[in-house]
Amino acid sequence: MRAAHIIPDVENAARLWNDGRVLISYEDRRFYEGDFLFADSTVFDVFTFPFVQGNPKTALTKPFTVVLSATAAQRYFGAENPIGKTLRYDNREDYEVTGVVQDVPATSHFRFDFLASMTSRERSQSPVWISNSFYTYLLLVEGATAAGVEGRFPALVRKYAAPQFEQAVGQRYDELLASGARYDFYLQPLTEIYLHSKAENDFAVTSNIQYLYILSAVALFILLIASINFMNLATARSANRAREVGLRKVLGSARGQLVRQFLGESVLMAMIALVIALVLIEVLLPAFNGLSGKALSVGLFENMGMLATVVGLAMGVGLLAGVYPAFVLSAFKPLVVSPKGTLAIHFCSGINLWDGTGGTLQCN
Repeated sequence: MRAAHIIPDVENAARLWNDGRVLISYEDRRFYEGDFLFADSTVFDVFTFPFVQGNPKTALTKPFTVVLSATAAQRYFGAENPIGKTLRYDNREDYEVTGVVQDVPATSHFRFDFLASMTSRERSQSPVWISNSFYTYLLLVEGATAAGVEGRFPALVRKYAAPQFEQAVGQRYDELLASGARYDFYLQPLTEIYLHSKAENDFAVTSNIQYLYILSAVALFILLIASINFMNLATARSANRAREVGLRKVLGSARGQLVRQFLGESVLMAMIALVIALVLIEVLLPAFNGLSGKALSVGLFENMGMLATVVGLAMGVGLLAGVYPAFVLSAFKPLVVSPKGTLAIHFCSGINLWDGTGGTLQCN
């Protein structure tokens, strides 16, 4: 690739191009395919696509060769060995199958069922810099930085793109810059494309980080409401637990012990709710994916960091929701709460204490 030769910090590069929806046929099997991409042979050096059959070093070096996904190979060839077989492209070109790769995960930056050699298209050798529809991916050498590579782009633009601009508009490139016109290349980390893409027409599926912020705010708001409701319910039940608190204090329990008990109950309830929620997600997620057309997965046990975060969040919510009820319940005084939950009035000027049930207690 020219980029790898022009910029020393680039170890390799690969271009991709989506040809849109095309008709692919093999014998009597004909399907319109939307995941048919053209790529440079170096695509297997830039990206990792595990091969089931074929050699990634030579799979796309020749024109009119194509690599299939395992699903596409099954769809067209069944149990036959697809290597060396020919697929008809749009009733006008034949492509030889030179490899089969594992299906690309649904969470990948881009997906394909067919990856054809870029040299099959004349436009792959086009010298035009200012108008093309290629998506170019660079693999930087170890230790290189994106800022260092981008620092070489202005000279690259001036050498290759500027003459074509001057020819297209009939004006010197420096005059174009002085008028406010600008033409730049920029890099974008692959891991940031999905949520932070700057491209206007990216052929891969993208989203927006703002959606994540909005949904996270809604989730936190729901958690806050649930915590407040838990506090209200626990406080409302305080009269029923007053007798328990009074008896425990009479038997010698300190307030700190009661606070720890009530906080522990709250955290335990939150953890039980977490387990129930995870079970419901596993049971209902396939139906949701089928309804929404998504391929969402939980995979908590495959990502221990995420699992620790979820457990920590559940514990935090349990503590937050249990703080107020714990301190309210532990504040009850045994001289005010009788064993049966009724008020006890202490007449220390006399000998007896009436407990509201007809019995008397000695006043020490």
